[in-house]
Amino acid sequence: MRRFCSSLLPVLVAGLVLFAGCDSGGGVPDDLGASTAVTSSAESDVVLGEGEGPYTFDLSISDPGFKDVPVDIAVDPSGGATLGEDILFPADTTIRFPESATSGNSRSIDIPIVDDESIEDNETAGFTLSIPDSVDAELSGTTSLALTIENDDFFEVFADAEGLTPSSGDTDAHCLVQRSNGEVVFFNSNDGGIFSYDNGLTTERSASNLNSDISAETNTIDRCDGVAKDNNDNVYFLFRSSENSSGTDYVYKLPASGSPAVLGSEEGLNGVAHNNGTVYLAGVAFDGAPEDGFFSVNDTDEGQSLSTVVTGAVDLVRLDVDSNGNLYSFSGEFGGSGRNQKIVRVTDPSSSPTIEEFADPYGARSPLVAGQGDNIGDIDIVNRNGEEFLVVFNGSFQATDGEQWASIRIADQSIDLLFNRSQLVSNTPAGDFVSGFTEPVAVNDDGEVFVASRAASFGGEYYLAKVADMLP
Repeated sequence: MRRFCSSLLPVLVAGLVLFAGCDSGGGVPDDLGASTAVTSSAESDVVLGEGEGPYTFDLSISDPGFKDVPVDIAVDPSGGATLGEDILFPADTTIRFPESATSGNSRSIDIPIVDDESIEDNETAGFTLSIPDSVDAELSGTTSLALTIENDDFFEVFADAEGLTPSSGDTDAHCLVQRSNGEVVFFNSNDGGIFSYDNGLTTERSASNLNSDISAETNTIDRCDGVAKDNNDNVYFLFRSSENSSGTDYVYKLPASGSPAVLGSEEGLNGVAHNNGTVYLAGVAFDGAPEDGFFSVNDTDEGQSLSTVVTGAVDLVRLDVDSNGNLYSFSGEFGGSGRNQKIVRVTDPSSSPTIEEFADPYGARSPLVAGQGDNIGDIDIVNRNGEEFLVVFNGSFQATDGEQWASIRIADQSIDLLFNRSQLVSNTPAGDFVSGFTEPVAVNDDGEVFVASRAASFGGEYYLAKVADMLP
C-alpha cells in the first residue's frame, strides 16, 4: 500500500504529543506510483460473426499515483480485415488515464464490426496493447488479441443487369463456367456473343465473330446447349441456331489464348465435359443424335466426326466428369431405358465404358421434388475438402419453394439440399429469379455456386448470383 504523509506527523508517547517527520525528509515518498498497473480484460482470441459486434473489453487502473498513464493500441490488419470497411477502429489509438484518475477507474474499448452484404472469407485483425517505457506503470492481463470476423453472408449479386448489359443493350447470360482467375464466362443468347464478367463486362467473342467462326451454320447462333472448361481455362460450348430445323450442335472451343475452333458437329447433343484431352458429349436420339448415349472428339482437331463412347441411356441432360474420369448425366423422363429420372454414370469411358445407375435424385430420403420432364437441368462436379460432389439444379415446378440446388456425395450418394429459389430471392436485392433454359449453374472448388437469372414476362430480372459455403 502506498504511504502518504505531511512534513510533520503527530506521535503520542507517554501522554505527550510529539511531531516526527517522514523517513524521506518530509517530501513525496520515493515509491509513489511505482506499483501503478493497468489491467486488460480482453480475450486473446475472439471470433465473432459480422452481426455480433462490437467486441468490448475494459482497461482498469490501480494505484494510479497522480500521473498521466497512456495505453497505446496498435492494430495489424494483415489477417485480411480492412480498417474502415470490416472494422471501424483506427489503425493506432491511445486510451488515456489522466492524472486525476483514481484506483479502480476503468475505460471500455469498443471495436465495431461492419455487417456488410458481401460474401467474404473469415478475416482477422490483431491488436497489441502497450504503455510507453517513459511512463512508470505496468500493463497486465491480455496485451495481444486476435479478432476474427466470420462471414455471415452466403448470397450476393455477383453481377446485376446493368453490369451484364453489352453495348448492344441485349442482356442475357446462359452456359456459365468460371475460369481459374475468378471471371465467369457465359453466352448471351440475346446479343449472340460470348462474354466474361469480373468487376466488369468483357467481350470474349462478338456475335459477328462467333457466327463467322461457325461458318457451316448459315443461321444466327442463338442457343447454347452446354459448356465445359479444361484445366488450362479453355472453354467448350455446344452452340446451335434455333432457326435450323435439324438442330445441329457445334462443338466450339474458345481457347484461353489463340483462335477459336469448331471441333465437330452433330444433331441432338445435350451436354459437354472435358477430361485429359477428350471432349465428351451426351446425345439424344429423339433430338437427332445417331443414338442415345455418349460420344467424344479430341480437344484439338477441327471438323471431326464424333466417336461413340457407349450407348444405352436415353434423354440425357447435361454432363460432367469426376477426378477418376467417370462421366455423369441425368437420364430424363422420356424413353424406356429403365433409368428414367436417374443419374447415370459411365465408368472408364476411355477404355471399357459401362453405363450404370448412380443415384436416384428423387428417392425416398431425398429432399428433391420430382416434377415433369427433365427436372435435373444441370450437373457440376466439385472437389471440396477432399470429397467430390455432384451439384445439381432441379427445375421442378412442383417444389414448394421453387427450383432447388442440391449436392450428391459421390462416395455414398447422400443428397443434401443446398438452397432453393425462395432463399435465393429473399437473400439478394434482385427482384426475382427465373432460371435460364440451360446450364444455369457454375461451381468452383471453393464451394461457390454461380446462378443465372433472366428477365421474363412472369417475373425475374437479369443477374448473376453467387452462393457460398453451402456444401456439407
